[in-house]
Amino acid sequence: MMIEKLIECPRCGSNACSEMSDDKITIWLCMGCGFTTNTFMTPENAVKAEEVIPHLYKDLKFIDESGLAWYPNSVTLENKSMVFADGTSKDDWKWAAVKSVEIPEKDRDKFKGEEYRADMTTIKHFEEKDFMDALEYIGYFDKK
Repeated sequence: MMIEKLIECPRCGSNACSEMSDDKITIWLCMGCGFTTNTFMTPENAVKAEEVIPHLYKDLKFIDESGLAWYPNSVTLENKSMVFADGTSKDDWKWAAVKSVEIPEKDRDKFKGEEYRADMTTIKHFEEKDFMDALEYIGYFDKK
């Protein structure tokens, strides 16, 4: 059974950091700064993860007191699109939020049968501390 509680984020100090744990893993996701980690993000595993993550995410890595690596979270919502870190360096980045648009049925074969695609004309950038605003822009908090 997953147990969830709020803690103070070791990266930004926000009280909106969710800690979810069961008998196998603990996951932390801060809604204040948008960074995330889990009990497997030890130095050895972080090196492996960095083989496949964007360079910007490596630059933005935060190591907490226990040695866990925290990275920006990327959120993808079906039919609502995504939020991700966007920029050129740790000194020049923002959260990017992009909405989705429906692909006309006649064009879906061009998109491997997908029904929606990210519409980059809707990209909107948010400051580092505005992760929740970026999520709101793509409808993350909308009730189903």
